[in-house]
Amino acid sequence: MPSCPECGMKMVRQASYRTAWERLLRVLCIYPFRCQLCAHRFLASFAGPRVDAQRDYERLLVWYPASFSSTVLTTGGQIQNAEGTIVNLSIRGCQMKTDLPLQPGDMLCLTFTPTDQAGTPPVVIEQAVVRSSNGTTNGIEFISLDEAGEVRIRQIISDRLHSWMRPAG
Repeated sequence: MPSCPECGMKMVRQASYRTAWERLLRVLCIYPFRCQLCAHRFLASFAGPRVDAQRDYERLLVWYPASFSSTVLTTGGQIQNAEGTIVNLSIRGCQMKTDLPLQPGDMLCLTFTPTDQAGTPPVVIEQAVVRSSNGTTNGIEFISLDEAGEVRIRQIISDRLHSWMRPAG
């Protein structure tokens, strides 16, 4: 895999095509990639097999307790201090399970505590939007978070990707 030209890390993933031009470039073995840490999208030559990417970001399995409130009135009314569990995480969003029904388009303020980082403050996502909802499982996109929150999420992802990339033994 190529390295990210923005941050220099090798934690990249083949991304979905955006334009017809990008589809044409695959004849020359040039594909779109997305850095999993800094979110930079770029084109690079790659001789390996093409992966049909449905998602630009790797989803990492986690199990983090979360709390959330709605930032605007939702179809079910204002939500205050509801609880859920983050079950997977990427640099730009997450999947959250909650017993409270959410609707696509609901705007949330989301806070979660990484259980594998004991003694650290929770990560605060100032603004998030529900993109999909299937019963108790909700796809959440992060819209706005402070720099400290973004750094924490990048660190969580970096730590997990590094641990998966280490050779066994």
